[in-house]
Amino acid sequence: MKHFRKTFLMLIILLYPLLHFGQERINWVSFTQLDSLLSIAPRETMIFMHTDWCSYCRKMEQEIFTKKDIIELINKHYYAVRLDAESIQEISFDQSIWQPKSKKKKAGRYHPLALQLLQGRNIVFPSILRLDKEFRLRDIQQKYLNSKELHDFLE
Repeated sequence: MKHFRKTFLMLIILLYPLLHFGQERINWVSFTQLDSLLSIAPRETMIFMHTDWCSYCRKMEQEIFTKKDIIELINKHYYAVRLDAESIQEISFDQSIWQPKSKKKKAGRYHPLALQLLQGRNIVFPSILRLDKEFRLRDIQQKYLNSKELHDFLE
């Protein structure tokens, strides 16, 4: 019985990665990649603005952005970008370098690019921005969206 458990455990460890093989995922791109992609092949952009502490943001990433119909819709029609609104990383985009005001990450201290993209709106997470091919804001949702709401928003 002891040998069986060890063998069973070893099989699970070895075969677990195969369970995820072939699963589709959203093709998330960085802002640097987005800059190049928009100049070569313009397409609408979806920006998912989140924070580390936002439970609804994590829930969307785990439950909504893993649904096959959502993945197909986003990958087919959008460039998808994730932006941690409290990021302390320098972001190069649109011939500008966006530098955070601080080197330490702190709740409530937002990245200048996040503030620019929200265009003076209240800061609510998650925020999903939909931008046209010229990178102009078309629409924004600042709340948790279930899969039907997100699908309707992106259609």
